[in-house]
Amino acid sequence: MPNTFNSGMLQIARQLRAIGQQDLAAAAGVSQATLSKIENGLKQPDEDLAAKLAGELKLPLSFFSQSERIYGLPLSVHQMFRKRASAGARVLDQLQAEMNLRVMHIRRFMQAVDVDAEYELPALDLEDFGNSPTAVADAVRRAWLIPSGPIPSLVDVIERAGCVVIPCQFKSGAVDGVSLRVPGLPSLIFLNSVQPVDRQRFSLAHELGHLVMHRQPTPMMEDEANEFAASFLMPRKDIAGDLSGALTLERLAFLKPIWRASMASLLYRAKTLEYITENQSQYLWRQMSTAGYRKVEPIEISPEQDQPKLLSAMLQYHLQTLGYSIEDMAQVLHVLPGELGQIYSVATSPLSRQHLRIIK
Repeated sequence: MPNTFNSGMLQIARQLRAIGQQDLAAAAGVSQATLSKIENGLKQPDEDLAAKLAGELKLPLSFFSQSERIYGLPLSVHQMFRKRASAGARVLDQLQAEMNLRVMHIRRFMQAVDVDAEYELPALDLEDFGNSPTAVADAVRRAWLIPSGPIPSLVDVIERAGCVVIPCQFKSGAVDGVSLRVPGLPSLIFLNSVQPVDRQRFSLAHELGHLVMHRQPTPMMEDEANEFAASFLMPRKDIAGDLSGALTLERLAFLKPIWRASMASLLYRAKTLEYITENQSQYLWRQMSTAGYRKVEPIEISPEQDQPKLLSAMLQYHLQTLGYSIEDMAQVLHVLPGELGQIYSVATSPLSRQHLRIIK
């Protein structure tokens, strides 16, 4: 048994696997009361029980001896869940566990490497910009010297500001992304890679808005982040010529790969900027419904996937330069070797140190 069995890690592991306390207790051959006391730090498991729990949760025993701080989900996630009302507490628990697992891994990666940002991630006060997320989005584009028009790779732009983008296969479609600030680490954005590419792109801009504008939670933070994302990706002055005039379903389909935005986002943006009337908007939405595009937009015109590079580069550095094996990395990250490839696509391409600074 580990020298100290961390009860918090047991709860994180159970939430990660989406196993109820009663079910895990039954599988391990103990009462729920016993497992509850272990999770609450009132009881330490003996060696046999610790091994059983680790086996049922498919994690090495070392996972449960970690002394890492456990972080809760940001308020923006809870607000999103309340609005969508599409998932329960277990989904939130699994999301929190996934987030904490990745934070622990990145902290270990960064013992050997650091993120070398090309430009600063600003912290801007909405009041200084007339409480306008659009004005904030314009300011960030100017500060980062982003050219007019569509942004070809949003992931690259955000990683150049020192943020780490982490693709995750969230089990619920109710969560598109989560942003997190953790002391000692760069800003983190967890992105639901199960979602369509254009939706991931908007979610990424949305989370960027939270990082830039929101140091404290506010009732309007989700709406503000949505406005920031739309303005950052589709500035009025740049998209006006494309959205004004006769807007049709065919026109929206043509613009989708250019702006790397969904047809729905383009339509919503046209209405928000008042380039179409309410009647025109409703007519186009009906056409979208008839064509089935409100559920699934045409795959053949979907933009290409933006591939995050920072996290992959951290792992590659350990494997290719420091000489770690897959088994070594699994031991460092406290997961089983077979799961490492599921969590991270172990890259075989030549090592890239883009945006990394090596710690010597």
